[in-house]
Amino acid sequence: MTITVSSGAQALGLTISNGDQLVVQPTGSAVLVTILSGGSATLSGGGIGAFVTVYKGGLVEGSGELEGDNTVFGSIDGVTLTSSSYLTLLSGGTADGVTVSGGGEQAILQIESGGSATGTVVMDDALEIIGYGGVASGDSIQSSGALFLEPGATAVGVGVQSGGTLDYGQSVTGHLTVSSAGVANAIELGGVTVSSGGVLALAGATLLSGATVSLLSGAVAEALTISKGAVLLGSGVLDFDNTVAGSVSGVTIRFGEIELLSGGVASGVTLSSGTSIQVDAGASATATVVSSGGDVSDSGSATSTVVDSGGVVTVYSGGVASGDILSGGDELVSSGGRAVGATVSSGGLEYALAGATVTATLVSSGGDAFVESGGVASQTTVLSGGEEHVYTGGVAYGDTVENGAREIISSGGVAQNAAVISGGAEYVYTGGAASGTTLSDGVALISSGARAIDMTVSSGGIDDVLTSGTTTGTLVRFGGDEYVQSGVSDGTLVLSGGLQHVFEDGVAVGTTVSSGGEEVIYAFGAASGLTVRSGGDLVDNGAVVISGAGTLDATLSGGGEIIESGGGDLMIGGNGAKFSGQATISGGTIELATSGAIGTAGILFIEPATGSAVLQIDAADAPAAGTTFTNTLVDFSGAHDDIDLRSIAYAAGATATYTGGVLTLSEGGNDYYFDLDGTTAGAYPVLSDGHGGTLIDPTAAAAHKALDPKVLAFAHSLAAFAPSDAANTALVSSTSPTGPTPFAHATASAGVGRG
Repeated sequence: MTITVSSGAQALGLTISNGDQLVVQPTGSAVLVTILSGGSATLSGGGIGAFVTVYKGGLVEGSGELEGDNTVFGSIDGVTLTSSSYLTLLSGGTADGVTVSGGGEQAILQIESGGSATGTVVMDDALEIIGYGGVASGDSIQSSGALFLEPGATAVGVGVQSGGTLDYGQSVTGHLTVSSAGVANAIELGGVTVSSGGVLALAGATLLSGATVSLLSGAVAEALTISKGAVLLGSGVLDFDNTVAGSVSGVTIRFGEIELLSGGVASGVTLSSGTSIQVDAGASATATVVSSGGDVSDSGSATSTVVDSGGVVTVYSGGVASGDILSGGDELVSSGGRAVGATVSSGGLEYALAGATVTATLVSSGGDAFVESGGVASQTTVLSGGEEHVYTGGVAYGDTVENGAREIISSGGVAQNAAVISGGAEYVYTGGAASGTTLSDGVALISSGARAIDMTVSSGGIDDVLTSGTTTGTLVRFGGDEYVQSGVSDGTLVLSGGLQHVFEDGVAVGTTVSSGGEEVIYAFGAASGLTVRSGGDLVDNGAVVISGAGTLDATLSGGGEIIESGGGDLMIGGNGAKFSGQATISGGTIELATSGAIGTAGILFIEPATGSAVLQIDAADAPAAGTTFTNTLVDFSGAHDDIDLRSIAYAAGATATYTGGVLTLSEGGNDYYFDLDGTTAGAYPVLSDGHGGTLIDPTAAAAHKALDPKVLAFAHSLAAFAPSDAANTALVSSTSPTGPTPFAHATASAGVGRG
């Protein structure tokens, strides 16, 4: 039987039995209706059912409206629950596609234990309440609508749209549990999506394994516990303190922090001012964005963190930070922590603290990397405008410093094997040390108290040794320059095309100049233990002091001094045609091995207290019979002064007589003339030199004149660099520079032209 309630009519107190059907037409209404098993009611659009009870097996369907207090044990499909109305789904009751619309006054859908609803739409001040054991699936919570979950409720595939709210029962104590599997006394929630403007009112909730919550832009959750296997994702907001053993991605931390427990993963999280991520051991964070005032504490693994101005990443013991981008923010790597591949740009700072290790950092313009005491940095690349600072006890290995960039090594700091290229600069200050630096079109400045060891200076590179700075074992290659301003260079090797400059008050000790290399000594500069091999150039306008054996087999020019002291033989064998200075013998031997070996220079004798001061003139430079020796002999008068003419055979009866400033050697029927100046001897006996040649050995010499004060000053200062057995041994080997030792820091120097 079909009962029809026509438009404008009202039926009251109907009972629809098995096989019966109630049809309510538009504007019609049925009040206090009971639908028994097998009975059904159809509410057409605009038709109204009020105070309806539907028993198991009964059905209410259609596009009409429900009003008043309605109870369902059976099924209800497609109707709309209107304002100030109530619909309860009891055990066995089902609702499909129901719309709950308050229209400004609350409408409530209540799902009790055993009841279920699918595809419900909740809007306009309406409320859906899911009680213990109730189930909702595919619900859409729209503007001003709310879904309220009591303990033990289940909601699956819920969508919370703009203005909608997903909340939980306030009677829940302790943590709320959100899970994809049934959990006693807890809310069961899976596949939830909260859209922009929606609210996920989860405070203190726990997401268990298998749960996934999407928190979209504008949505907010707070104080969550995300268990292992649970997922929170989206671009929404997390407030207050949240604990993650599962996965969280894309969200923004607005207040408080996220603590990532072991196994926890965070990806693309943004930290606002005053918020933080704590990455515990075994946890990882990737692509975190840290705003001003944000902080990442890393004892696990942090990768590709972006740190904006005012943000901080702190890497603790056992933590690893990889690929971080410091764009105005700071990274502090503490003892036992490691940072790999960070990029430090304008305003960014990276600190390697005591016990920390930093590798492959890239420092660009305006960025700074600091290696503190006990910290270690390796393979840092410093680009134009960037700086690396190595402080007391800090160590930097294998860095590359490029155009316009600077590596600054302070007292006690050490840099090893740096490559300074294309206009880069290495500054080594007091107490700092640089070892194995390579300069290629770069500059190193070694200042007071600083040291540099085993530096290689190649094309366009400049090693600048400033006041009281020291270099040891420098290798100067083609196109490279070493400037010894007022410091000390020890054991430099100058290869072909290389150049060492020694300026006023600068001292070069044990330099070796190979063929094609050049040594330039400026006025009041000094070189001690210098070796210049065949094909090398020596421009001497200062003082070259050899204490012991040595070789100057060079093209020689300038107007400075060559001083031989101690024992040994200084062999001068190059082309000295352009040298017009002075050779001084205060002990040992100066050997003139080639014609014009010292040009027109005078030769000054200073009689030593022990041993001899010997001028050995080999065949190529000896005067021919009847001619005068090219160089003037000054103060050739002491009993320990000698001229050894190796190529003029000694003949018995040979004599040497002094008249009118000229010493005449008469031997074997030939005369040889020597111009003398200064003090002279009472007599000049002629002896055999023991090698078949002739020896002139003055006796009864008058007191000789004092050496030029500037020459004495250089000799005294250089004495500090001479070995203890200088009387018998060369100051340094003529074959190789001295070995390496640790080094130091510098200031800018004036540019010097290449000689």
